[in-house]
Amino acid sequence: MMQEALFDRDGDAFVPHAFARGYWTPDSMDGRACVALLGHEIERRHGGDGLVPTRLSVDMHRLARMQPCTVETRVIRDGGRLRLVEARLMIGDNEYARAVCQLLRPAPVPPGQVWPGHEPWDAPHPDQVASVPDPQRMWRAELRPIAGTIGTYGPRRVWLRSWYAIVGGEPLTPFTRVAYASDFASPWTHWSDAGIHFINTDVIAQLHRLPAGEWIGLEAILHDASQGIALGHCRIYDETGPIGSVSTTALANSRT
Repeated sequence: MMQEALFDRDGDAFVPHAFARGYWTPDSMDGRACVALLGHEIERRHGGDGLVPTRLSVDMHRLARMQPCTVETRVIRDGGRLRLVEARLMIGDNEYARAVCQLLRPAPVPPGQVWPGHEPWDAPHPDQVASVPDPQRMWRAELRPIAGTIGTYGPRRVWLRSWYAIVGGEPLTPFTRVAYASDFASPWTHWSDAGIHFINTDVIAQLHRLPAGEWIGLEAILHDASQGIALGHCRIYDETGPIGSVSTTALANSRT
């Protein structure tokens, strides 16, 4: 059975399905769909060669509409140890989001001990955690909360597994699983006990390795805000341990 997808490929264009619809307005794409599509196309066109995608930074400076879009990419730098790629999400002649992805070549681990700072979580395996009912598929993923949840005040930890392929007929890769999950850091860190009142303007995912398996874990580490501007930060995991972090900047916003 084919996996449902956020987009279908139509020549050079990507046609969004209803699953790609966003929260803020009925005619806009979900941020996760935009970030995931940019990551998907960066990896498809410019990945490989033994390089590991270690940073995906996406600025979402306009709400992308539910219309066919294209992705333009260019290589900024291609060296022996580092490749830097830029991608733009376009609808017609207008740019709606821009990504920069850094890919690095692995190297031997240097000697010595470095203080790790925040200790990694000691979380149960996803098989030991119950899923949250989501009959309307609002989250576009299966969620298994470990501690706290959306709408509560307190620590939040969750396992997340993507439901959808990014592009129809094209598999989810470890990197696109992270790209898809990374935008969830915004509601996971910014949703209050009175609802969500921040819309994120960017996502920055940083990885020291790619995940193994289908599950991505997010642990809310920081929400800091003033003047209607919020910063959120999550540590991200796979089933074997920490793999990196994701940060997001958001503006106070009301749903229309």
